[in-house]
Amino acid sequence: MQAAEISAVRKRYSSDLSAHDWQQLEPLLVVRRRGKWPLWEVVNAIFYVLKNGCVWRDLPGDLPPWGTVYWYFAKWEVDGTWQRVNTCLNVSSREWAEKKPGPRPSSSTRKA
Repeated sequence: MQAAEISAVRKRYSSDLSAHDWQQLEPLLVVRRRGKWPLWEVVNAIFYVLKNGCVWRDLPGDLPPWGTVYWYFAKWEVDGTWQRVNTCLNVSSREWAEKKPGPRPSSSTRKA
């Protein structure tokens, strides 16, 4: 199921990834099994929980089941995927803002 098909099937949430955002994140998400649910939708469901601060079991019915979503979230936490995603998004947003890829050291951490 492609992105356009997904958005036609279910309601869009403010936490949903755009196609551009998904293209950046997809290579960072390591998955060795083929699941019933598109990975894009699993990530959208994770972001829904994180944005809204709800419990996993309160995911809307048009998103993948909470157990599936939580399984991926926990797996990616253990294997460092979320750290890689965070680093990628941080660098990307700094480039978009025309800043250097990494922050400058603060004056308190500079060596004399």
